[in-house]
Amino acid sequence: MSRSVPWRIRLAQHLVGINGAAYWPMHPDSQLAYPNRVLLGRDSWPGIEPLCYVSANMGIVIGDGVRIGREVGLISGDHDPTRLTSYVQVDPQVIGNHCIIEEGCTILPGVELADFCIVTRGSVVTKSCLQPRAVLSGNPAKVVGTHDRPAPSIPADAGHGYVPAADFDAFARRNLRHQYLGRFRAAFTAPAPGAS
Repeated sequence: MSRSVPWRIRLAQHLVGINGAAYWPMHPDSQLAYPNRVLLGRDSWPGIEPLCYVSANMGIVIGDGVRIGREVGLISGDHDPTRLTSYVQVDPQVIGNHCIIEEGCTILPGVELADFCIVTRGSVVTKSCLQPRAVLSGNPAKVVGTHDRPAPSIPADAGHGYVPAADFDAFARRNLRHQYLGRFRAAFTAPAPGAS
């Protein structure tokens, strides 16, 4: 693992069981629903900061090296207005590689962010942004500029949360609900390399 997990988070998850269903480090003050519908890239830990809300009922795909601040809401499903116990089918939420979601942001269902996007503090993203390196701001968030921040390096041994990179394909095939991962599900439904 490229970053060290604070001992309080490890204790809360593994001994007390708070957010214990997540396969990545999550702060005990953050909330999580449907962890088996999150496809997590390397060195990305949604909810590691306090007071985050990760609701993946329609699927969330997070790329490599994504940084997510405090009090961020990642919401992937909309309630059906005619039947509030059901959800409207939408595409999974997708956050590209090396994005930064600053403190207090909300990303709504079906939104896709291109690689290297930065969402500024307190923004609400209601529509997809497929422009790499865009800076989004506001409510609703709009592109207010671009940046040329270099790609941070990710160590070769960086895991997908607590799962080592070498073991992630097998883990994903066994544990993730692929029907919620949209176009990404094909990567996990094909036979594993070397399988007969």
